[in-house]
Amino acid sequence: MPEKKAPRGVYHTVQRGETLWRICNAYGVNMQDVAELNNIQDPSKINVGDRIFIPGASRVKKIMSLQKDSPKQKEQEPPIVLQHGLFQWPVRGKILRGYGIIDNQKHDGITILVAPGSPVYAAAAGKVAFADFLKGYGSTIIINHNDGFATVYAMIGKILVTQGQEVKKGQIIAEVARSPEAAQPSLHFQIRKNNETRNPLFYLPQ
Repeated sequence: MPEKKAPRGVYHTVQRGETLWRICNAYGVNMQDVAELNNIQDPSKINVGDRIFIPGASRVKKIMSLQKDSPKQKEQEPPIVLQHGLFQWPVRGKILRGYGIIDNQKHDGITILVAPGSPVYAAAAGKVAFADFLKGYGSTIIINHNDGFATVYAMIGKILVTQGQEVKKGQIIAEVARSPEAAQPSLHFQIRKNNETRNPLFYLPQ
């Protein structure tokens, strides 16, 4: 995968009485974005001592404690949006690398270990926007879907679709091959919304 600069941001260590909603409010960041970046599907499960990456922040902030009788204490925190099943798995295999900040770099998708020659399936119906070699990603397919979504299938071997082609959900679009850029045969898969990467595990079946 192409080299990337370290993302701008800080790690906030959760203190007693802090919630993901209050932390995100203090930093002025979108809670959904922070949840996906840190793989937090249930904000009630964060614990004291957890380190949460806050994108765009330049320094760690102290979260002020609220008084028990404060009206803000009664504010309803918005839920994390999970759309499990909106897309199907493009392949089946062990996740080698997840989405988020890994080794001080942002990993924009998930890397899935698969057997050489395994079929790659379209995660949803759509139109092929790109089907060719892409520097840093190898043979790559990009499919545009409804509502501003797109899926990216990289490090594949044989491409079985062409640019402009309409594909159905579950249609075989490629075959996996051993990539010269990877020690093991794998598929790099991304989900994008309005060209911003999202955490695929928030959209794939559990």
